[in-house]
Amino acid sequence: MSKVIIDITMSLDGFVTGPNDGPGNGLGNGGEVLHEWTYHPTPDDLKLLVEEPQQRLGACVLGRRTFDIAQSAWGEEPPFGPTTVFVLTHRPHETLQRGLTTFMFVTEGLDSALAQARASAAGKDVMLMGAQVSQQGLRAGVVDQLEIHVAPVLLGAGRPLFAHIGEPVTLERLRVIPTPAATHLRYRVKEPHHA
Repeated sequence: MSKVIIDITMSLDGFVTGPNDGPGNGLGNGGEVLHEWTYHPTPDDLKLLVEEPQQRLGACVLGRRTFDIAQSAWGEEPPFGPTTVFVLTHRPHETLQRGLTTFMFVTEGLDSALAQARASAAGKDVMLMGAQVSQQGLRAGVVDQLEIHVAPVLLGAGRPLFAHIGEPVTLERLRVIPTPAATHLRYRVKEPHHA
């Protein structure tokens, strides 16, 4: 059965971008350091960046803001491969095909996007991408695992990953993989808050 997984890189102080993120400045001011582990990956980084996602990823759910900011950086070959990405939005949009990836726009909320993503994933995992969608998933109690890649930097400001999650969420640490440019953490959600 599909697991719902938050898979994201953040600073040690919990930001997924630096300040002033937006189109043309996707990771915000100084935020490029967050993804240093993806630019020059060690064998351990590469396993987490490419090998595991290729085996596990069935579908993805992200917010319209993340899509709007990242689509120019992704270009015609987004990093999702032959996957359907469900974009949560209030603005209807035609389905887009970029390389092997299909982007479907969902206006009926997170529950609808997750139901469609699970059906599309065919038993593989569904990844939540972006701070707001991750927070919505945690508030709704639908997240099974967190894959957090902690960059060795304190950004001091930016877009926080764990703001506005509601009740506390109890986690069980499943693994820790330290590499020079990130500490990769996997947690199982033990007691999700159900809204």
